Amino acid sequence: MMDGSVAERPLLDSRVAAFLVFSVGLLLAILAGLLGENADYMRAKATIWPAAALGGWAVALMIRHGFGQALAATAWRSWWAWGLLAYAIHLWWGFGVIYGGDLDAVYAGQGTLVASANFALLALWAASVIAAFAGAPAAWLHGVTALLFGVSILAASILFGRDVSPIGGIVLVLIWLGALYLRPSEKE
Repeated sequence: MMDGSVAERPLLDSRVAAFLVFSVGLLLAILAGLLGENADYMRAKATIWPAAALGGWAVALMIRHGFGQALAATAWRSWWAWGLLAYAIHLWWGFGVIYGGDLDAVYAGQGTLVASANFALLALWAASVIAAFAGAPAAWLHGVTALLFGVSILAASILFGRDVSPIGGIVLVLIWLGALYLRPSEKE
């Protein structure tokens, strides 16, 4: 019987789950620094994974529900916002710590395309999160940001990744394909 009782509530609220993924992911990324010869470099590498997981899940919710009322009824904003914070931490560790905040060094080390894409994604993602929490109609902004996020994560993990990185990219693709498969048809 559907009467709003406690038995109908999920075990873990999705907003709390997003915070836990952020917290545990960041903790593991910071501890990962202990595994490498260069702790800062290892942390810069590892901090992308919480951002990929959180942002990737938010994109899956966008794919599954579109940008209408169905998406608004989910906790996608929490996943998207925590993903942005994780991404900002990743960029801070990479560009702020590794390159000492020197933009010339960042562009020399990363290349113009990669560095510019990272900064563009950060700006678009921040605007997308602000628009989402303000309730502004910005489906185009969320869509463009999700597309740049997806292309960036997949290029970094599948095309240029080493070790287990390609596996992470493939898992994201499978999650997104699953979300597309589960997307309601126009008749539903």
